[in-house]
Amino acid sequence: MASPGPQPSLLPPAAKMRIAAAYYGAYVLLGLMLTSMGPSLDALQRQTGSTAGAISLLFTATSLGYIGGSLIGGRLYGRLEGNRVLAAALVGMAAVTVTVPLWESLWLLVAVFALIGTALGVMDVGGNTLMVWLYRSDVPPYMNALHLCFGVGAFIGPLIFDRFAVITGDAVNTFWLFAALMIPVAAWLAVMPSPESPPVEGDAGGPGPIRRHAVMIGLIALFFFLHMGAELAFGGWIYSYSKDFIGSETTARVVNSMFWGGLVVGRIIAVPLALRISPRTMLEIDLAGCVAAIGLIVLLPGWAPALWIGTIAFGMAVASMIPASINFAEERMPITGQVTAMFLVGGSLGAMTLPWVVGQLFEPRGRASMLYVTGAAMVVAVLVFAALLARSREHRTGPEPVAVLGAPPPG
Repeated sequence: MASPGPQPSLLPPAAKMRIAAAYYGAYVLLGLMLTSMGPSLDALQRQTGSTAGAISLLFTATSLGYIGGSLIGGRLYGRLEGNRVLAAALVGMAAVTVTVPLWESLWLLVAVFALIGTALGVMDVGGNTLMVWLYRSDVPPYMNALHLCFGVGAFIGPLIFDRFAVITGDAVNTFWLFAALMIPVAAWLAVMPSPESPPVEGDAGGPGPIRRHAVMIGLIALFFFLHMGAELAFGGWIYSYSKDFIGSETTARVVNSMFWGGLVVGRIIAVPLALRISPRTMLEIDLAGCVAAIGLIVLLPGWAPALWIGTIAFGMAVASMIPASINFAEERMPITGQVTAMFLVGGSLGAMTLPWVVGQLFEPRGRASMLYVTGAAMVVAVLVFAALLARSREHRTGPEPVAVLGAPPPG
């Protein structure tokens, strides 16, 4: 569906940046919401009278909703004005988020988080796809900036939860603030023109590219499963791990925040770095850093500095993996809403599975189970990436970017 007014692809850089800024605002909220369960997990557990294993169903519900939302969004963005779809997802999420502090039944809360996950899936597919459509081949630094905004939301979220817990006596009340913030961002998106899908050869606008690149898409989706699952498992359970290790809820929330703070720093670094190194090199650095960070905490389990350093380092290393994976794919195949949805469905399956596995092992096997699950996922991700590189040459749609030091920003 055509957007009113000038198409974003024909707009000057300043006008494009105004559209991108709306996506950045939406991704701050995405970061707040997608990581909200970690710092609120104990409070939600008390609210519903649940066990650690039972409350971990919220991760599953959110991820199932996210999968559904990703699949829905993959179709909507090819048929409707993308910015209106994003705005509607935010309004719907606000309507259900405001009810989170009201439910004492675990199953009602599970249903609410499933709806929140649906909205998050629609938003995440939209943000990634529309940013590619807006900037086309110039997208890498802007894509990294988009995911930096997610990191900003994820970083400040635990700190906001902690202050609300101190001021109101219940961290869950923070969800009311988050719901209120969604409305002005939705209004902003609703008045912005929507990018259109770039032209592709042959039948690339339909199921053709999925058939032609099926193995490549499957490998990238599996890669998303592993690194997104590891990120959410670590980010969702590091608070509980740290609380058991340190014995202080406030300090544990700070450790939780430091993970997302490391992610913010990593994404700040990734924005200029994306102009100088290829997505492949970025991913190789990320994978090495993730394995090293988890290894440090595992090898020195009783040393507090190892926990702090490893937590921050893992956040920094995993920071650019989502945007770098999308940039890696964009060089090798057409990126449609449905292709992006398949990547994010893979990631959401990981975000659903790995935190749930940690929840089942946390009490019977101890807090170290979080590290073993996360570490194993990253080791397997290294193997999958090796297989991905073996397949990637025949799927390239353009030459590997050449590093040019001092090159000016695109656009």
